[in-house]
Amino acid sequence: MLGSRMNGILVVILAGFSNGSFPAPSKGVTKWKWEHIWLVYSFSAMALLPIGLALLFTHGTIVRQLAGDASLTGKVAVFGALWGIGSLLFGLSLARLGMAITNALVNGIVAFCGSLGPILIGAVHVGRGSLLWLMGGLSLLALSLVLCAAASITRDRAQGNTGLKMRPGSQSIVAIFIAVMAGIMSAMINIGFAYGAPLATGARAAGCPVFLASVAIWVPVLLGGIVFNMGYPLYLIHRSGSWSTLFRGRNTPILWVRSLCMGVLWFGAILLYGVGAAIMGSEGAVTGWAVIITVSILTSNAWGAVTGEWKDSGAKPIILMWLSTSLLITSLILMAAHPLSK
Repeated sequence: MLGSRMNGILVVILAGFSNGSFPAPSKGVTKWKWEHIWLVYSFSAMALLPIGLALLFTHGTIVRQLAGDASLTGKVAVFGALWGIGSLLFGLSLARLGMAITNALVNGIVAFCGSLGPILIGAVHVGRGSLLWLMGGLSLLALSLVLCAAASITRDRAQGNTGLKMRPGSQSIVAIFIAVMAGIMSAMINIGFAYGAPLATGARAAGCPVFLASVAIWVPVLLGGIVFNMGYPLYLIHRSGSWSTLFRGRNTPILWVRSLCMGVLWFGAILLYGVGAAIMGSEGAVTGWAVIITVSILTSNAWGAVTGEWKDSGAKPIILMWLSTSLLITSLILMAAHPLSK
């Protein structure tokens, strides 16, 4: 049992590396605007990959499972639509706060709501002792979010960012609000995952490969979310009349590849998370979720440092950010300290 749990955690750790790295291919892109990158990324991550895997490699088991339990499929898709709003807001906040801050702030809230959500809907049962540890971790998490917001505001003031034509402090407050809403809504993907567990169970029983069983959940979740993730970029491109940007230009093939790589990294992360969480059993949707968020934040912080997001910001915001990250990691360790029990 312990060996299986550790194997599951290792798979989820790998998922965290992939999730924390998925925005990296977009760094330094200037020929395309945000909407062009997000459109191609969303298409690959939320339609091409999950639907392609479901149709080509699961022997039709996922299609039959989703059609046979249309009611549950529809409910899971609703969670996906809510997550889609959060994913869209996450993309917008990336441009305002940068990779390190956005991932720390959004993923902190996602960890809070995503870990608690499956318990609230009854998908995971927690013993009283484990619940106390969980709530202790969530309390530390709240403090880490305060420090994260302070780091963002201090950094913006030091760097003099005025991309929204506001005073740096006001810009940070607006961007932080967007990120907070992104975190709350983005947590719905894990709640939808926990709620849709019977779809994966049914797919496995019908002969679907174990590695791909979670695709039975991801297909309706992602199709629910793609409305917003592709809809808003399509609107922006149509409004600006910049369709030609997607298909013309010397570096266009490279930009397509970079955006598609974002989709591969992101979908690969949630596919691995589904596998790892299944190996861990019923606690995977809580403990596994905490692990993937922790590793994702550490990975994104490393990318932020490598790509110079904290250059010329001074020592104070960096110290605040690392204090925030340390508290976040501590909180997640507390939440994962004990296997959940009824």
